[in-house]
Amino acid sequence: MFMNTLHTMQAQSDIYLFIDSTTIIGKISDKHLYTGPADIGYTISGNMIYTGDTATKTTSVFAIDAKDILGNKTGVVFQPDGKTVQYIIMKGSFFLGDYPIKKEDDILLTLVPENDSLVRVFHGYFPDSLIGTIEGAMLQQAQIVAAAHMYIKHYQLDEGVRAHWQQLIDISSNSVGGLIHPTYDRGPYYEWVWDGKTLKPYWGFRPEDEWVFDGKYLKPAWSADVQSEWVWDGTILKPFWDQGVEHQWIWQDGRLKPFWNPNPDLEWVLEDGTARPMWRFNTAEEWTIEGDIPLPVIALVLLGVADR
Repeated sequence: MFMNTLHTMQAQSDIYLFIDSTTIIGKISDKHLYTGPADIGYTISGNMIYTGDTATKTTSVFAIDAKDILGNKTGVVFQPDGKTVQYIIMKGSFFLGDYPIKKEDDILLTLVPENDSLVRVFHGYFPDSLIGTIEGAMLQQAQIVAAAHMYIKHYQLDEGVRAHWQQLIDISSNSVGGLIHPTYDRGPYYEWVWDGKTLKPYWGFRPEDEWVFDGKYLKPAWSADVQSEWVWDGTILKPFWDQGVEHQWIWQDGRLKPFWNPNPDLEWVLEDGTARPMWRFNTAEEWTIEGDIPLPVIALVLLGVADR
């Protein structure tokens, strides 16, 4: 890996792949992508990408069918057999696998050009998370694919997508478990997975936001703070140690609402797998519930308690 700043020594035709202001994970120079000062990781020739420094049938990695990756054209990246699809590309976004694609489940990263010589790289699942910048004019579609592939492998984005697929398979094949996620502004940080015992964030290591439910008590999985516990009696959900009526909630006829102080503005309605505010139309507050998830666990997410 390149570890020093090369802004001042960058050749005009070279392309550098930065992950921060000083760290470079690759350099495209002429027909080669270097992974170190003298280490050739890939060779680029026409619409083909090869591993190492030779372009032969046995070293081929990808065949590219694309004309305007950073524009409005759809592109396809094939594996060496010319049939198996590795990536689908739409408007600068790379998706793992073949059609049909499910954008929120298959996205790896997005390339956003700032000008002819600067492209910003954003995490697919976290679209506001900048994970790199590409400096230099990429004139070939294969150069763009090679650069994107370097970021995908560096951050193991493909492994993250495959793990997500497996989790979806596990949930669909298990009668207990499910997902809760925003309906329209989906992002892994705000997605929750329920495995029949524990509610936890889908993405990342956030033990402080993991909760266990035994049918009566909802409590943090990794904390002994009893003041954070909630209790469920089959209808009413309330903090275990707080007797204040303002924090008591009831599920009734598919609605989550304050128990002692009726307020339509605070009510939620759960219908056909979608939870939304009863009297407010705000797509940012609409949630999709997939699978079999207990009502008090759903309430924990809707009320903002789960995300501490």
